[in-house]
Amino acid sequence: MSLFEKRTLISDLCEVLDTYMPKEQVEKVYQAYIMAATAHDGQYRHSGEAYVFHPISVAMILAELKLDYYCITAALLHDCIEDTLLTQEEIALDFGDEVAHIVEGVSKLTGLEFHSNVDKQAQNFRKLFLAMSTDMRVMVIKLADRLHNMRTLKSMRRDKQLRIAKETADIHAPIARRLGLNSIRVELDNLCFEVIHPYRYKVLTHQIKKQCGNRKKVINHIQDEIHNRLKQEGLTEVEISGRRKQPCSIYKKMKVKHLKFSQVLDMYAFRVVVNDASQCYQALGIVHNLYKPLPGKFKDYVALPKSNGYQSLHTVLFGPNKIFIEVQIRSEEMHFISEYGIAAHWHYKSDASKVSNLAGANNWLGSLLDIQQNSGTSIEFLEETKTDLFPSEVFVFTPQGDIIQLPYKSTVLDFAYAVHTNIGNHMVRAKVDQIAAPISSELKSGQTIEIITNKKAKPKPSWLQIGITAKAKSSIKLQLKSESTSELIQLGEYLLNNALDYQNIDTKNITEQTWEACLKDLKCDSTSDLYMKIGLSEVLISVVLNKLQGENKNSLVKNIIIKGTQGKSISFAHCCYPIPGDKVAGVLTSTKGLVMHRIECGNLIHAKQKNEQWLDIDWQADENEIFETLIKVQVENRRGMLASIANSIAKLGVNIEHLDIEEQDHSMKALNLVIGVQNFEKLDEILYEIKSLEFVRGVERV
Repeated sequence: MSLFEKRTLISDLCEVLDTYMPKEQVEKVYQAYIMAATAHDGQYRHSGEAYVFHPISVAMILAELKLDYYCITAALLHDCIEDTLLTQEEIALDFGDEVAHIVEGVSKLTGLEFHSNVDKQAQNFRKLFLAMSTDMRVMVIKLADRLHNMRTLKSMRRDKQLRIAKETADIHAPIARRLGLNSIRVELDNLCFEVIHPYRYKVLTHQIKKQCGNRKKVINHIQDEIHNRLKQEGLTEVEISGRRKQPCSIYKKMKVKHLKFSQVLDMYAFRVVVNDASQCYQALGIVHNLYKPLPGKFKDYVALPKSNGYQSLHTVLFGPNKIFIEVQIRSEEMHFISEYGIAAHWHYKSDASKVSNLAGANNWLGSLLDIQQNSGTSIEFLEETKTDLFPSEVFVFTPQGDIIQLPYKSTVLDFAYAVHTNIGNHMVRAKVDQIAAPISSELKSGQTIEIITNKKAKPKPSWLQIGITAKAKSSIKLQLKSESTSELIQLGEYLLNNALDYQNIDTKNITEQTWEACLKDLKCDSTSDLYMKIGLSEVLISVVLNKLQGENKNSLVKNIIIKGTQGKSISFAHCCYPIPGDKVAGVLTSTKGLVMHRIECGNLIHAKQKNEQWLDIDWQADENEIFETLIKVQVENRRGMLASIANSIAKLGVNIEHLDIEEQDHSMKALNLVIGVQNFEKLDEILYEIKSLEFVRGVERV
C-alpha cells in the first residue's frame, strides 16, 4: 500500500468521525493512527498490503456504527500489543487507561483458533466471553476485526478460507446477532455462505439479480403506493425503503422449509419508519387495508422485543402482480437500535430511557458469567452457551403478567430457572394456563406458567435431559454436584480400589512420594479431590493407574465388579433400564457419576464410539434393592383392563412407577409401564402373570 493510499484511508475515516465526534477527539484518533502505522511499519498481510490497512478498516467499520472515541482509538491499536513492540503502558500514557484496557482485552483474544481439538476450542471460547465481560467494546472490536478478515479472505488458501468461514458462522455471526449488530451479522452471514457454498451462492445471486431486474419497476411501484396511502391517512413524516433479501437469508429459508427458489414467496422487504410506537400500529392498519395480509405471518416485536433489544412489526402481504412482500414497521428509535444494537449504548449513555430495550443483551452477558462459573469444564460452557446463541424466541407470562423470553423448544423447567435459580431448584410441579402440566412440557408463546415449589425439593439428574437453556443446565449441575459430593468421592474411591484389585496391585506397595507425584500431575489437592474427579469422569482411571505404576505401563481398566449401588453415585440409564441379570457396562459422566446401560444399548455403543470412559461391569446387586424397568403391554380396549393389570402386578408385590398409554386404534391400546423389580427372575414372573390375562395380546420388555 502506498503512502497516498494510507492517507486516503485515514482521511476517509476522519471524515466519517467528523460527522459525530468532537474535533479534538478526531485529532487524537489521527495520533493513534500515527502510532499504529509506526508500530506496524514493515509488516504485511497475506494479500501483500501494508498491515496498517487492517486496523484502519476495522476502525472504519466501527465508525459507521458511530462508536465512541475510545473504541475507535482502541480499534486502530488493537493488534499493537500482540504483534509489535508497543506496550499497554505506552498506550495508556498517550491515550489513557480506558483505551489501553480495551486494547489489552482484545489482545487476549488475538490468535484465538477454534479449529484445533475440542478442549482447546472450548477454552478459547470461554476466554472470549470473559474478555467481553470486562468491556463490551472488546467484543465489538473483535467482531469488526473478523468482518474485515472475512472481506479479505480470498488471499488465503482454500482450506484456511473454509476453516475461518465455518468458525465465523458458528461463533461470530451468532454473537453479532445476539448483540443486535445487524449490519455486521448480515454481512458475516453472506460472506460465510459465499465461502462455504460458492456454487450455491453464485446460482442464487444470479437468480436474485435476474428476478429483481424483471420486477424493478414493480418494486418501485409498491414503494410509491405504500408511501401515498400513508400520506393520505395523515402519516406524512415517513421513510420507506425497499430491498431484495440477501442470498444467505433466502438459502436458509429454502433449506429449513425444503423450498425451491421459485417457492420462496417473500423475496422482497420494505421498511417503514415512523415517529413513535402508536404510529407503528396505525401504519400497520393502513398497509393491511392496502394489501391483503397472509394469515399467521404477523409478528409483534414492538410489544415483545427480541432479546437483543430489536423492535419492529413484521407482516407479509399479498402485493400486486402476485408478489408476496414483507413489510417491517418501526419508529426512528427502534430503527436506530435495530441497526446499531449494543453499539447504541455509547450513543445514548446520557439518556438511560433510550437504552432500556438493550437490557436483554446485557442480561444475556450476565447469565453467561453465571454459567461459566458453574460449568465444571470449558467444553460444558461451550455446549451450553451455543444453545443460547441459536434461539428462536418464545414469549410466555408469569401469573403476575411479567414477560419471560426463552429460546425455542424451552420447557417449563427452563421457565422456572429463568424466573430465579431457587424457583428452579425447589420446583415440584407446574401449571400451564391453569392446567397441571409436566415440567418437561415445551412452551408456546402466549402461555401463562405457574411454578409450585417446596423448600425440601431438589433437582434430579433426569432434569438435565429436560432443560435446554444454559442457565437451567448449569444451575442443575451445580446443585447436583454440591449435594452429591460425598457420594461421588465414595464412587471414585470404590472404582479406583476395584481397578487396583483387578490389576493385582497392592496399595501398600505404592509409596507416599508416588501418590504425591500422581496428585500433582493430575492437579488434585488431595486424594478426596482425586476420587471426586474420577467419579465425575474428569480423570480417567487408566491414567491414574499409569501414574501409580509408572509411565512405562499402559494399563487400561475395562472390567470391574460392583456388589451394591446404594450410597454410591451410580444411576441407571432410562434408555434401556438395566436390572440385575442383564449384561451391563457403565459410562462415567460429569453429572451423574457412573451410569449403567445394558450391553446392547445404542447409547452405550455411541459412548464407546466417542471414546468416553466406560467399564464392563460384573453386577452383583443386594437382594433388597429395587430397580426400574420398562415393559410394553398390547391390550384390547376394554373397560377395566387397566385396573386388572394393576391388580395382577400388585399381587406380586411390585409397584408401577410410571404409566403411559398409546392410542393405536379404536380396538387396541399399548401400555408402557415402568415397574420396580429386584432382578431378571422377578421380571419374568410379572411378564408371565400379565400375559395370562385374556385381553392381553402381547407383553415384552422394551
